Parts: sequence; structure tokens; C-alpha cells
Amino acid sequence: MTDMLSVYILTLNSERRLAQVLESVQSVADEIVIVDSGSADRTHAIAHSFGARVLVRTFDNFCNQRVFAEKSCVHPWVLALDSDEVLSPALLAKIRQLKAVDFMLDGRSPDGYSIRREWFFLGKRVRTFYPVKAPDYTIKLFQRAKMGHSGSRIIHESIQCNGGTIANIHEPIFHYSCDSVEELYGKIDLYTRLAAADMAANGIRASWVKVNVYPWLLWIKWFLVNGAWRDGEVGRILSKYARDTVYLKYLKLKHDFLS
Repeated sequence: MTDMLSVYILTLNSERRLAQVLESVQSVADEIVIVDSGSADRTHAIAHSFGARVLVRTFDNFCNQRVFAEKSCVHPWVLALDSDEVLSPALLAKIRQLKAVDFMLDGRSPDGYSIRREWFFLGKRVRTFYPVKAPDYTIKLFQRAKMGHSGSRIIHESIQCNGGTIANIHEPIFHYSCDSVEELYGKIDLYTRLAAADMAANGIRASWVKVNVYPWLLWIKWFLVNGAWRDGEVGRILSKYARDTVYLKYLKLKHDFLS
């Protein structure tokens, strides 16, 4: 019998692209679980129209939200998505192919698969989106019994491999992160607050250099070294966003968590 697949998606007022995300996974998912943080738009209605199971959980941090989602899935294999991540047709075909052979690859069963992820901002594919260079590879498809997010940091969370075997999938997932500058900067308060809390919990301190110098050094790295300049105006916007994010997280660490 073919191993069955759960797909979970984290949402909050995600009506903008949720239907596109759900449509891209509907034919390969044996269950779709939506973990919502309290949407006030059409997120729930869209999810129900695709037959998804909708669970509501008050948001505290991204790690706990994902752990809850993973525990709510019922099938052995899980595909973890955000509400702005769309499977490419090539990736959908690849997952369907893997599913047909119980997710075996070259005669073995990896514990998880790291999938190539292409990033988009203002509708344009970009080379950087802080804190990652794009495209990147991230574990999205995995055996729920062998790995998950438990024990991860609370922001920019990642799968805890625990020595598990990981294979790569080169067919891409499309991450349409933000469609406006307002949306981009609308995330910065939450992200920097969680980042500051995470650093404080791990004993990291905010020096004068980290608050006043490091953000500009990071801008130089992101814009010049990592090649954001090649993306034109959107690259300039994203480099400034990287600078502002780092400035605010260290500023909050210094004054809101360590004062």
C-alpha cells in the first residue's frame, strides 16, 4: 500500500494566495490540515472549499505552531507549507512519483526531502530574501515519526534532523513571500520581537556595535556580496529590509528584553 501524505499549512488572513496553494497540492494530499492563528478574512471558507480540516490555535511562536500542526497530522509522511508556497507542476509530479513508490529513492527510504525553493517579491524572482540566499533548499517533506520542529528555535524555525537521512528534490516550490512593500514591513514587528526573545533566551546580548554598525555591514553583505543589486529596485528594497530587521531585533533585545 502506498504511504499516505498529510499536508499542513499555517495561515493568518491568507485569502490572497491560499486557493492557489491548495489547488497545487489537492491531487497529491490524502489530508490537508490548516492551522490558523485567528483569521478574519475568507481563509476558513477557502480552506473548507478544498476539503481541508481547519484547526485554530492562538499564535505564540512559529515553532510551537508547527509542532501542533505536525501532531495534528494523521499520515506517516508530511508536507509542511506556508500559505504563500505553491508547488510547481514539476514538483507536484515528482511528489506523485515518490508517493507511488512509498517515497523510496534509489532503493532506500530517506527520513526527509529537502526541496528547492524559489523566492518572489513584488512578483519578481529574487536572489536574496533575508535571512536566506535564493534559491535555497529546505526540508519540507518528511516522515513525521522521525523528524519535526520540536526543539527548534521560535523564529526562522527548521526541521530537527537528529542525524536523519535527507535527499534533495530539485523541482521547485515557489515562495511568493510578499506582494507589496506594506506587507513586507507589516511582518517586521512580529519577526523582530520573536528574534529578540529568541536571542535573549539564548544569552545573546546587544552591544553598541550590533545596534549601530552591524546592520550597515549586513546591508553591504546583502546588497553587494550576495548580489541583491542584480535584482534592481526590488533588490535595493530587500537589502534595506535586511538592514532594518537586524537593527530592530538588536534594538528590541537591548531595550525590551535586557533592560
